[in-house]
Amino acid sequence: MHFRKAVSLKRLALFCACATLVSLGSVLLAQEAPKVAEIVITGNQNISDAAIRAVIATLKPDGDFTAEAMETDRKAVEALGYFSAVTARSETTPAGVRVLFDVVENPVVKEIRLVGNKSISTERLMSLLRSKVGQVFNEQTLTLDIETIQKEYVEQGFFGYVSEDVGVDPQTGVLTIPITESVVQSIDIVGNKKTPDYIFLREMKTKPGKILNRKTLEEDVRKIYSLGILEVTAYQRPQIEPGTETGKVVVLIPVTEQKTGQVSLGLGYSSRQKVVGRIELSEANFRGKAQKVSLLTEIGSRRPDIVTSGRNSYQVSFYEPWLDKRNTSLNVSGFDKLVYRFSSTFGSGIGGSGTIYSERRKGGTIGLSRPLSSILRLSTNLRVEKVDMTLPDGTNDFLGQIAQPGAISGVGITAARNTRDFDADPAHGWYNSVTAEAGRAKKSTFTGADPDSDPLTQNTVWTLNPATSGTFQKAQIDLRKYMSRGGPKKTPDEKRKTIALRLTGGIVSGKVLFSEQFFVGGAETLRGYREDRFWGNRFMLFSAEYRMPMGKSLTGVFFTDYGDAWEQADQIVLGPSFDEFVQHGSFDPHLGVGIGIRVITPIGPLRLDYGRGSEGGRTHFSIGHAF
Repeated sequence: MHFRKAVSLKRLALFCACATLVSLGSVLLAQEAPKVAEIVITGNQNISDAAIRAVIATLKPDGDFTAEAMETDRKAVEALGYFSAVTARSETTPAGVRVLFDVVENPVVKEIRLVGNKSISTERLMSLLRSKVGQVFNEQTLTLDIETIQKEYVEQGFFGYVSEDVGVDPQTGVLTIPITESVVQSIDIVGNKKTPDYIFLREMKTKPGKILNRKTLEEDVRKIYSLGILEVTAYQRPQIEPGTETGKVVVLIPVTEQKTGQVSLGLGYSSRQKVVGRIELSEANFRGKAQKVSLLTEIGSRRPDIVTSGRNSYQVSFYEPWLDKRNTSLNVSGFDKLVYRFSSTFGSGIGGSGTIYSERRKGGTIGLSRPLSSILRLSTNLRVEKVDMTLPDGTNDFLGQIAQPGAISGVGITAARNTRDFDADPAHGWYNSVTAEAGRAKKSTFTGADPDSDPLTQNTVWTLNPATSGTFQKAQIDLRKYMSRGGPKKTPDEKRKTIALRLTGGIVSGKVLFSEQFFVGGAETLRGYREDRFWGNRFMLFSAEYRMPMGKSLTGVFFTDYGDAWEQADQIVLGPSFDEFVQHGSFDPHLGVGIGIRVITPIGPLRLDYGRGSEGGRTHFSIGHAF
């Protein structure tokens, strides 16, 4: 009995508790969230209510009010950037909650002052600003202006930034934008042992006391490496470090000097010269002053069919890059050398018949060059030389006609425009040059081998072409273009797939010796053909190469050459042909295609090309790029 009564009491208590909870829940549900009666904006004078209300997106009239929503909208008004202070508060009214936003406007900009900008004009920077005179100062707009100014400095290569003192004077309305530009305090060359600092520094436009410019510094580095005295594979980027004062920097340029002295000894055999010895001494950094000196001699064995065989060839040259403070350079050379024409690399002479034609050239040149701008250089050159011929036993009419010895003197002038990234191995830019030369050729009597006598003891006088004395004029143009993805190379050791194009041509008029004509064919011009295969007083040549890096020191090349040299039709005075060597009177281009490799060595790229043309295939070996 007592147990049943206790259970009934517990059930009654539980029922009462549930009823109470249901009752309280109904009361809570019956209470609605407070509503926004109105939104009031105060303190604004120049900025319209509509502009402010446009960003108040959380609170709406007749909508629910919460403190969190009011703070969200306050921050949105503040983010407009026109106000130095924004406060928000609420008031309870019989109609609901009144929300009040009180703003303090920034002053109206009456003047904008740029301070400290020297590298970029005020007019240029002003044109980029979004902040304008007559408008309420806006902090968000100023932030964008600061970013724009600093971006402009980066794009133009300068190191500059807007300092923290930027702002508007609330009393005068003057907006001051102070700019700090990085000034070079000093330039330190690091790692050089043989070469004094000034040899590098004189090549640079970046100087202590000047505004630092990244593009100028990159150009300076290219010039330094174009000296040919630094190890390209050991390249390190210049470093910029803070100076001893605010706004000043120290430029560090790490360098690694390469071995510039070379001694080359060689011994070879050819059908032209039999046993040939070669000795070359060169120094590309003579006395540590980037001067270049070289001495080359070739010692050939005596051949009974060549009168002048066995005589050595010599060539000595000297180059001074800085003759004065204006970067005038001097180039002097003297030579007494034997030049073989119509030969092949691994073959015999004219027509492959073993017939040898050679020229003994003695003389010298002296040249001066001076830059007119960072990319334009003007050069002048004086040459004086004497040309003699060597004719073999059994000389025919063809060789008798082209044997035109004489004295040559000429003065030339060259204008060259160079925008290549790195001269030694360009991947981007142009090299364009125009050369004009005026000179005089004076014929002399040729004494050659008597075909019926011992060529070492007997001589005879040949009948020469009478039209070989007088003045002559030469003009030549050379256009080169280098293309690769990514624009100019940033470092000299960067490897790129590169397309290289060249268009060159020339004309000579007046009284010229045969040796002064243009010759096309061989390693430097039309690959796939014998050296000097085509000749005349006109020439035109187009070449294209696709260069593919295959390693740190190896590059593969696909090439195409297309061109010709010819004689003006009414000036052909030689026989129409000798074997397959034809002199023609109009442009009759020939095509050569092939492959090659370039191997980087301390003396420059070694070049081995194999080309095929209409007359078969040829292997060509040389030093340096073809162009």
